[in-house]
Amino acid sequence: MRPLLAILALGLVAAACSVEPLEDPGIGSGSLTTTVYAADGSIIAEWHAGEDRILVGYEDIPTHLVNAAVAIEDERFWEHEGVDPRAVARALVRNVDAGEVVEGGSTITQQYLKNVALTSDVSIDRKVEEAILAIRLEEGLSKEEILERYLNTVYLGAGSYGVGTAAARYFGIGVSDLTLAQAALLAGLIQSPSATDPRSNAQAALERRGVVLDKMTELGWITGDEAEAARSEPVVLADPTTASRDVYPYFSSEVKRRLLDEPALGATIEERYDRIFKGGLQIHTTLDPRVQAAAESAVAEVTSDEAPSAALAAIDPRTGHVIALVGGNDFYSTDNPSAQFNLATQGRRQAGSAFKPFTLATALDSGFALDSVVAGGQSITIPTQSGDWIVENYNGSVFPDLTLTEATVYSVNVVYAQLVDAVTPERVAELARKVGITTELKPYHSLALGAQEVSVLEMASSFGTFATGGVLVEPMFLTRIEDSTGDQLLDSVPIVTQALETSVANAVTAALTEVVQRGTGQQARIGRAVAGKTGTSQQHHDAWFVGYTPELSAAVWVGFPDAQISLEFPQTPYTITGGTWPAQIWARFASEALEGVPYGQLSQASGDGLTSVAIDTSTGYLAGPLCPREHVHLVELPRDLAPTVICPIHNPLGLGAGGAGTVPDVVGIPVGDAVGVLDGIGYQTRLEWVVDSPLAAGTVFGSSPAAGSAAAAGSVVTLQVSGPEPGQAVPAVLGLPLAEAEAKLAETGRLYEVIVEAESIPQDAVRRSGLVWKQDPSGGAIDDAIVRIWVNP
Repeated sequence: MRPLLAILALGLVAAACSVEPLEDPGIGSGSLTTTVYAADGSIIAEWHAGEDRILVGYEDIPTHLVNAAVAIEDERFWEHEGVDPRAVARALVRNVDAGEVVEGGSTITQQYLKNVALTSDVSIDRKVEEAILAIRLEEGLSKEEILERYLNTVYLGAGSYGVGTAAARYFGIGVSDLTLAQAALLAGLIQSPSATDPRSNAQAALERRGVVLDKMTELGWITGDEAEAARSEPVVLADPTTASRDVYPYFSSEVKRRLLDEPALGATIEERYDRIFKGGLQIHTTLDPRVQAAAESAVAEVTSDEAPSAALAAIDPRTGHVIALVGGNDFYSTDNPSAQFNLATQGRRQAGSAFKPFTLATALDSGFALDSVVAGGQSITIPTQSGDWIVENYNGSVFPDLTLTEATVYSVNVVYAQLVDAVTPERVAELARKVGITTELKPYHSLALGAQEVSVLEMASSFGTFATGGVLVEPMFLTRIEDSTGDQLLDSVPIVTQALETSVANAVTAALTEVVQRGTGQQARIGRAVAGKTGTSQQHHDAWFVGYTPELSAAVWVGFPDAQISLEFPQTPYTITGGTWPAQIWARFASEALEGVPYGQLSQASGDGLTSVAIDTSTGYLAGPLCPREHVHLVELPRDLAPTVICPIHNPLGLGAGGAGTVPDVVGIPVGDAVGVLDGIGYQTRLEWVVDSPLAAGTVFGSSPAAGSAAAAGSVVTLQVSGPEPGQAVPAVLGLPLAEAEAKLAETGRLYEVIVEAESIPQDAVRRSGLVWKQDPSGGAIDDAIVRIWVNP
């Protein structure tokens, strides 16, 4: 009976040899994993729904993985024509003895067909159909093509379809990097993925790996020594909690959100979802990993786990490319229910005085000039349609009549209240929309002072319009999208608009460079031309700094996600304003992001016909030697408007202004300028560098003798200068080639240690060979320790 059944079955199979070749079924109806790339080609995310499958080519599959799979699943694969007669005969005997189907005798070709074109039914009729189709398939495809398709469709447990996904899921590496031991373990999973899962059944996985190695040795495909070496190799598994995580989740989640609205991917949300999560797309984005690392590092260094949240968006204003995005503290936090809410793109918060440049641009577009003078004061009441609008300066400061430049430098609310009333809130809202604010704005007077909510990304984009001379290049997250076959589905083209007259944009930039140079934004100075504006909302709920160079526009917001918590002690170490943490984050970020980028030029204010005078803003008088230094600011005014009366509140009656024989007030100006002033009237100078100063590095914040003190010509004036002393801070070498990093450290006399160690990166990502990927202490730190730098091999 047994020989008869075997002969009958083999005859049925042999009859199929004359049938037409079977059309290539590919990977069947299974889904493909979509891959998201950064601008440098590295992988930053992999998305899938249902089956997680990363296609790999036969040429990328190592020989020892091919041999391991063939040895344990179908040792005569290279010899048969789709069906292994010996295996079929053996299976038939066992099935007849058992009275049911207990063994299939399936070849790799048959298993592949079962994976993509047939059901999992184990009846004899189905097995005969499978055998016939296998023979037909082998007439149309080569052995290598069949094996490639098989290894891309076989299920290997832990949600992994195909060896590409399994290599990443279990070992955190690309398939081409698998060792013999790892390849044998994966091949061993094919028969029973759950029973031999190395995470849940480690011993069973080791035993099965040994079976595979023994079979490979028996077939002569590896030596006994190679088998023993592989057998002794420990199983080191990737962290399952991070293996499926996006590298830059706030950026990639925003890309995902935008793609779900992209009509090029389908007419309905369902079609777009399937295309994104099942279609195996190749999505190329604008993110620059080096710049992104600088953003994350800057936020982490200035804030802390217990501190408020921070968000940052950075754009290349020339192209509109979004090159970095920080949307919160920890996207994957299990303690914060709103951790995945993107504060940089989805969040909307009051911009405070960071919104004033839009009012300034509207005024300039309406005929005002930077040297136009507007009445000062401490407060003002302006009638509006909804009632009287009462406006006070920050901290109750008192200012004289000011030019628009000076009102911007010191963020004087009283002046800006008059400006918006003169040009109308409607025109301010319209101009803001033109330059890049997409949130709907209501035409209220308070708009001029940033009382309405906008996003961090919008602010970065709109300030970028000033950087480009009035040209708005709308923000872009994507450059192109290809389908699984390489055909292009989407080629992103920048949307460019001349939003503002070039002369107006350049005038705004000229004023904003002064804000950073000597105004509220001094802590954002980085040694190159920077324009920017600070902002602090009512009750200190939000703090902003938005700044730009010709090559970079970035917005930083600091605050609590719960908008009702103020940035004040004890929630924060001290009161946080736009000129503190946000400006510091911006400066640290931009310093690293622009490392190696040639300096660009920004428009600057001329200052013709103006004179610099020290004003005590707590009283509005000319500052005297006894005025509190925190209230004294150097203001540029038309000569005929400069105050001449020394502040009588803080100074004895009859005390005159500092002149010959008295120390001038140089607080708040760059040390080079201060030394020049003192030298010009015959004083010698000595410098004391103080790291913990509230002012930007290189700025004078005190002197001894104090300003206004009597001092003979030729005497020494000691200037307290915000540090660190040049050469004292640790140079930033992150992202540099090793030779360049070593040269930079050597120039400053730093002792350093080089550690050659591979950076932990996502599967199949491009490792930045020879580049510094980590340093300790970080760039800008004041630390005399040996600098350790980690370099990719």
